[in-house]
Amino acid sequence: MDLEVQYEKLLRYCYMKVKDRYVAEDIVQETYLKFWQNHTYKDTGKELAYLYTIARNLCVEEFRRRKPESIDTITDVKADEKMNPENSLNRLVIESALEQLPEDVREMMMLRFTNEMAVTDIAKIVGISRFAVHRRIKEGLSILREKMEGAGNDD
Repeated sequence: MDLEVQYEKLLRYCYMKVKDRYVAEDIVQETYLKFWQNHTYKDTGKELAYLYTIARNLCVEEFRRRKPESIDTITDVKADEKMNPENSLNRLVIESALEQLPEDVREMMMLRFTNEMAVTDIAKIVGISRFAVHRRIKEGLSILREKMEGAGNDD
């Protein structure tokens, strides 16, 4: 496993969880520190699952540590991003549909499609069978398809 290649993927994973790039970067760095401090992962063939498990636990700790944000302080649009109405609307529809998925399904879909992770690796990370991962991803895609079709019919 090439840890440098995994860095960006792990960063995307953490960002999906905490919705703050700087916090996600800190979590990824702490993940790698904990990964290197514990040598029990060697010879088990589960380095990737171990890495994501550390990151997931650190994201949960961060979530518990956070205070609720004021609606005035929430800004999720990049200043340099060129926003046109169609792209903005599509982005909002997709984000809204994704937010309506159960957290575990959203996480599995992100790992599979954004991080291009194998189903077997996802199964090790989330602790379920690969068949269950396939089923949940398929259900998630079905829900997303329904939401996206429904959003397109609102015109």
